[in-house]
Amino acid sequence: MAGLDHRVERLLAVLRKRRMDAYLCVRLSNIRYLTGFTGSNAALVVSPAGAFLFTDGRYTEQAREEVRGADVEVTHDPWSGAARRMRSLRARRIGFESRHLSVDSFRAVSRGRSDRFIPVPDLVATIRMRKEPCEIQAMERATAIATVSLLSALASGVRGKAERDVAADLAREMVRRGADGVSFPPIVADGPRSAMPHATPAGTAIGGDGPLVVDFGARCNGYCSDETVTILPPRPRSSLGKAFDAVRRAQAAGISTVRPGESCRTVDARVRESLDRSGYLKYFVHSTGHGVGLDVHERPSLSPRSRERLEEGMVVTVEPGVYLPGIGGIRLEDTVKVTGSGCERITFLPKTHTPLV
Repeated sequence: MAGLDHRVERLLAVLRKRRMDAYLCVRLSNIRYLTGFTGSNAALVVSPAGAFLFTDGRYTEQAREEVRGADVEVTHDPWSGAARRMRSLRARRIGFESRHLSVDSFRAVSRGRSDRFIPVPDLVATIRMRKEPCEIQAMERATAIATVSLLSALASGVRGKAERDVAADLAREMVRRGADGVSFPPIVADGPRSAMPHATPAGTAIGGDGPLVVDFGARCNGYCSDETVTILPPRPRSSLGKAFDAVRRAQAAGISTVRPGESCRTVDARVRESLDRSGYLKYFVHSTGHGVGLDVHERPSLSPRSRERLEEGMVVTVEPGVYLPGIGGIRLEDTVKVTGSGCERITFLPKTHTPLV
């Protein structure tokens, strides 16, 4: 994406408020957000003197093609390069992404000046929460590809196939239809195995009695989509039907609460209240949702512990689930964008009893 200087300017404004002279950025998705660089080895130093990206020789041409708004130095040791840059700046207060920097890398980059380095929360992650129109468009395209890919995989029939084969078919279909890749390895879990929220697809054959949980997403221009459907047979067991209806009501309660100014904690609370009224709260074992962007899990978090408020331009998931041991799981997930007065779905598959195909 061209013209990323405004993102660096937003980070510099944050540094001024925190009275920091420089910022060491090491999280690769943050570096991509600020400069466009997609390589797997880099460090970025941002200061009022400019942004400087350090990477190794494997990425010489790639950096030349991708990086915007930053000078590039190719070196066999990016950490030493970043250290030299910070010494030349005579920076006394250097914020760094302590959550993403290993101890060894910190030692290499601080070189006996560790007292000048200040561990801070991920400052770029805060900036990334509000999406620009081009970011939302990329997620919408990723969603469209993921959706038609799922429908194609289901149309070919999944009963009798192994979970892992369906997951592999789905991943291939997303790439074939134009995705960069998958947001994450698809979750395909059938029957009692669907009671594991993050089940790894196994060689188990899909039986057809459900529930079949499919959690999937594509990636376009680096941006992720994220959606979960739960497929039931035309005449599901009453235990599954009741749980499905409870989750559907809880998701509707959560989505209706998403609006600018609302606390993320309140969205989570509305979902939990709905499940509590249905008697399923004890089977809800994760948070209600999360932000989506260059990473499939970003801030803000829709959880009881969140202290953030929703703002126009944020993109979040709303994904309650009920997991009944020995029976199966029901999870319904949509990704929504916060608008000026509420929210709009980015994902658009219906979350109903009716089988998708």
